[in-house]
Amino acid sequence: MLALFRSRWLPINSVAAGLVLLLFWWLQQTQQQDAESKVNWIPDYYLTNATISQYDKQGALSSNISAKQFTHIQELGTTDLLQPRFNIYLSSNGSAWFGKADEGLILDSGAQINLTGNALVTNGPDILRPLSLNGESLRLFPQRNYAESDKQVTLVAKYSHLTGTGMQLTLDTQRLLFLHQVKGTHSVPRN
Repeated sequence: MLALFRSRWLPINSVAAGLVLLLFWWLQQTQQQDAESKVNWIPDYYLTNATISQYDKQGALSSNISAKQFTHIQELGTTDLLQPRFNIYLSSNGSAWFGKADEGLILDSGAQINLTGNALVTNGPDILRPLSLNGESLRLFPQRNYAESDKQVTLVAKYSHLTGTGMQLTLDTQRLLFLHQVKGTHSVPRN
């Protein structure tokens, strides 16, 4: 009777022991991968209360970005920004754009800047055609003089106030395209 009992449970015990070993191996592999990925995400440098300036090929200042903290991660090719403030100088028409946000992310050595949280982009000092954009998320492409968003954006201009979802803006010509759900007002100045 004892031999019959052992022979029935032997395959079940073998399978259970194999499953326990497989589970132990899987947990070890997962922990090792987590440890390796954390090592890859360690910043190679960070700066506090700093300003980074970029120049064009002719040596003229094309942009500068200030932030409370810059955190660069070489493996990802990104720089995280805390409370960024920036200026983009357009050589084509001599105008400038300014902006700020709660957080930012620089990609491709400054080719793209993602702004999140109370993002503002404005050409404020332009007396003839002032334009300000506010939103939770804006993407800037300084080298292309271009900005865009997939989220809701509010435009405040000299005589207009518009809100829309999705936006594309060419900075040097101020050509603006709202993509969806546009609402707004336009007033005519009194003489």
